[in-house]
Amino acid sequence: MTLILKILNSPFSILYSVTNLYNRFIMPIIDLHIHSSYSDGTLSPGEIVGLAAANGVKYIAITDHDEVAGVGEAIAAGALCGVYVITGVEINTDYGRQEVHILGYGFPVDSPIMLTGVQERKEARIVRIKKMVERLGQIGKPVELERVLAIAGHGSAGRPHLAKALYEAGQVRSYNEAFDKYIGYGCPAYIPRTVFTAEDAIKLIHAAGGVAVLAHPGKLSDPHRVIMTLINAGLDGIEAFHFDHSIKECNKMLKLAKRHGLICTGGSDYHGSFGPRVSEIGSVAVPDDLAFEAIRRILRK
Repeated sequence: MTLILKILNSPFSILYSVTNLYNRFIMPIIDLHIHSSYSDGTLSPGEIVGLAAANGVKYIAITDHDEVAGVGEAIAAGALCGVYVITGVEINTDYGRQEVHILGYGFPVDSPIMLTGVQERKEARIVRIKKMVERLGQIGKPVELERVLAIAGHGSAGRPHLAKALYEAGQVRSYNEAFDKYIGYGCPAYIPRTVFTAEDAIKLIHAAGGVAVLAHPGKLSDPHRVIMTLINAGLDGIEAFHFDHSIKECNKMLKLAKRHGLICTGGSDYHGSFGPRVSEIGSVAVPDDLAFEAIRRILRK
């Protein structure tokens, strides 16, 4: 019985698997939450597109944290292998003491408003990382700032890169330990971000001509309260289907979305081979009617 309950509450439930197989062989698959090496993923946008094509995924979005530089590369690669790449971004924001992520879709790839907005967020990220590196040195867990920025490469520097630098330097035994003991919320080396609210992110996405979606609401302590607040700020959708969502959480999000006329999106939150857990592109099935409605709303078709 315990095993049965575990299966039924797992993102890899029988229901998800059957739906995924149906979509894979009969209908196009969407994966609208993927991270590349331009933020905290391990693969380039081109490599991601190639993997999506190999997995049979037809519509994807590169949603790097506070970064859109990899979107153009992905669009070009997608045109060569039959994968439609939707412009995307994941903006990290604050909601009280919670971290809330807002996904933006469908804005012009060269939108000056979006480019300026993410540049400001990137600069704030670097300032934050510098302060966290300083704090780590003060508590006896030194890492080199240059190494953190090198790990980030041409992407937007963040705590995952700092976690990897800590691991490389032998200061922690795992990625999770870095967050749990040193750089997670409330830990000794944690530095809050420059305040940028979820409402600010929705406003930025809309100003750039995009659609704003709440990412992985199942991770929030009170998703209903957050969603109701953000609906008043113009929220367009909910990421009801996510790699970490249980069936119970997914169904709750579906009901909320239907009640309030929000679109439902889904994605694997793929980061590649490094991180607390590894998902696969196309591993999260979205029913075809909801998938196509989301695409239609995002692309305004």
